[in-house]
Amino acid sequence: MSQRRMFIPISESSFRRSLGVAFGVLLLTLAALVVPVRAAEDGEGVKARIAELIKQLGDKDVEVRKKAADSLRDIGPAAREAFPALIKALGDPEVAGHAMMAIGEMHRPGKEAVPALIQLLGDPAPVVSGTAAVALGMLGADAKDAVTALIKLLGAPDAEVRNNATVALIRIGRGAKEVIPALVKALDDPNPEVRSNATIALGEIGPKALDAVPALIKLLNAPEVVVKTDAAYALGKIGPAAKEAVPLLIKALNDPDAHVRAYAAVALSQISPDVKEAVPVLIKTLGDADVHVREDVAVALGRIGPKAKEAVPSLIKTLADPQADVRKAVAAALGKIGPDAKDAVPELERLAEKDPDGFVREIARDALKKIRK
Repeated sequence: MSQRRMFIPISESSFRRSLGVAFGVLLLTLAALVVPVRAAEDGEGVKARIAELIKQLGDKDVEVRKKAADSLRDIGPAAREAFPALIKALGDPEVAGHAMMAIGEMHRPGKEAVPALIQLLGDPAPVVSGTAAVALGMLGADAKDAVTALIKLLGAPDAEVRNNATVALIRIGRGAKEVIPALVKALDDPNPEVRSNATIALGEIGPKALDAVPALIKLLNAPEVVVKTDAAYALGKIGPAAKEAVPLLIKALNDPDAHVRAYAAVALSQISPDVKEAVPVLIKTLGDADVHVREDVAVALGRIGPKAKEAVPSLIKTLADPQADVRKAVAAALGKIGPDAKDAVPELERLAEKDPDGFVREIARDALKKIRK
């Protein structure tokens, strides 16, 4: 469960929210169906036309502004130099819907838009500054010059703007030293989504985010389930440097929420396979009522390897789990424990021959080879 965390949907959802509810689904649909180039003209004629349309986005006549946005939409990705101007137009209530659909046709800005997008981060309209942050995040490392401005945006009064800035930093600033203190500060944000995304970002930075460990440990006691699971995820990604989190992660194995228990199990094995006190608690958690928790606990014990040999009897019993995913994880764990799991051979042989799931049979055969070495 913990290893399946994806980050792209976060930015997409932030993008949709920052552009408004009414057109969110339409935006993604248009982006998925767009043909790479729509321009009817080529070369200098197109460039001149785009430049004129960008100018018209600032016209006093609202109909001219709407038609300019619609024309840029029709041109499509070839007009991506208009990206900053269209984002600015999102602050125009009369034109926002037209500008949003045009943005949907362009997919993402070009890196030449970075200076203009950085300027838009200071726009007083949250929809403009927030969308500029998302656009910069789309550019990844090409927008590294925006890191300082995005860090400043983490103090914006609008929660969605702060969240979009956090997501952008995930995409852009993993290697920037100045990002870590800013993300640690964001862990205290009053908005749970901002805290959650800051937590994920620190996890993506990995061991270099050592200074965030004390703050992340505190989040294991947060009232929101998503914040606790993200904290466990981040601590696991930081690895052995987060060893002081082990006692609270062990405690989290008894959390009322199954997601928290599952993430805690995986984090424990990532932080320190040598932590002996974790194994007995993981063994106990093998009997969890939730299938994902049982699966992740088995994965965790497998990651610990031979030092989890005391778990072999419980793992053997769990080979009879009704869920194939659990049986696969348990068989794999026994294989990683190796020769010390020799008592599991009869049951693994049975699975290798008779289990109804082909993947279980295959993993059981592989485990037998490792145990018999």
